[in-house]
Amino acid sequence: MSAEGAETVIIDFHTHNFPDALAARAVEVMCGKLAAGGHGDFHPVGDGTLATQLRDMDRAGVDLSVNCPVCTLPHNFDAILRRALDLRGGKAGAAAAERNFQLGSVHPADPDFRAHVRLLKEHGFPGVKIHPQYMGVLLDNPAYTPFFAELRDQGLFVLSHTGYDPGFPGASDAADPARIAALLTAVPGLKFVAAHLGGECRCPAHATDVLLPFETCWIDTAAMYWRDDAAETRRIAAEWPADRMVFGTDYFWRDEAHLIDWVRALRPDPADQARIFHLNAAKLLGLPS
Repeated sequence: MSAEGAETVIIDFHTHNFPDALAARAVEVMCGKLAAGGHGDFHPVGDGTLATQLRDMDRAGVDLSVNCPVCTLPHNFDAILRRALDLRGGKAGAAAAERNFQLGSVHPADPDFRAHVRLLKEHGFPGVKIHPQYMGVLLDNPAYTPFFAELRDQGLFVLSHTGYDPGFPGASDAADPARIAALLTAVPGLKFVAAHLGGECRCPAHATDVLLPFETCWIDTAAMYWRDDAAETRRIAAEWPADRMVFGTDYFWRDEAHLIDWVRALRPDPADQARIFHLNAAKLLGLPS
């Protein structure tokens, strides 16, 4: 059930939570980066814990959220995998296991990336989350082509932060639409979900249109918080092919109920809403429609 009570399944494809012992510090560090980047007026809606996320999902009417950890350093892989398996296995309770879908994460510079990607596949993970700025990589660096080719060959999708990150104001082009297009040209067939409306923030108008020819590229709807009313942001959300969009919020940063209503207003067609809110996500995650 969605925020307005309509019979629509809602999958939030782009969310974050942390172990309880680390959540407060993780949020504090990220808020510090925002403040240093000139966005100290922005405050998250959640505290980074899974318990708060489940509560906020109920309030917004979100049925399933996708947790997107980021392996900021190669050696973080094991800890991220262990937590994901624990949550999936019910160690945080049935609600966490049933309503918080886990992605994996592998650092593109991980010397053991092939073994780690294959391990994720063996454990049934359909995709990985990466964040080029936090990982210190450029999406189109040829050194990482084998990493992305391995993900493609193993059938895993990539959900990547794209475009501007207010915590890294000097690295806004690390994952802009042009770099995404270069990556998808180098690794044809890679399933790639470009978060934040394809990385449109701080790009020229229509920059994201370069991604339209790539049939295995989706975008998510997690608009940057100060961009809801921007003409280009609204254009992309309103015009992008509905079968190439997934609903995502970047929760705990953004309010899910607000973005549900925002997407509904821009995409009033019920068939479009069904694709964006759950059908496309279910297909990527390997879930029943």
